Amino acid sequence: MLEIEKDVERGILFMRLEGGLTTKTFNTLGNEINYLLYNQGISNFVIDFTNVSKFEDNIFSKIQSKLVEIFLCCGKVVMCGMNDIYKKRIGFTKDQLYYVKYEKDAFDYLKL
Repeated sequence: MLEIEKDVERGILFMRLEGGLTTKTFNTLGNEINYLLYNQGISNFVIDFTNVSKFEDNIFSKIQSKLVEIFLCCGKVVMCGMNDIYKKRIGFTKDQLYYVKYEKDAFDYLKL
């Protein structure tokens, strides 16, 4: 089960995830991101993985695909709570994807 807590601060959407991130639970997250991106016009996302208890092996390709969708809509993403191994599996994109340790550091990268 994956719980998603959402909060908007200064025009930036914060998504805090808790639980296991599997193919099934990622579909819920992906649908939520699609709604916010395409229906609500939100383009700045902070996704906090600090409380994700497990990652399914093939989930990183799904995360990459969702990131590409956000980037194609001129969006930016800040990820929190990712260890170095997970960062390498997701990859790096200059000026669109940032990794930080704490959510508050996202304001250094995302501004309206």
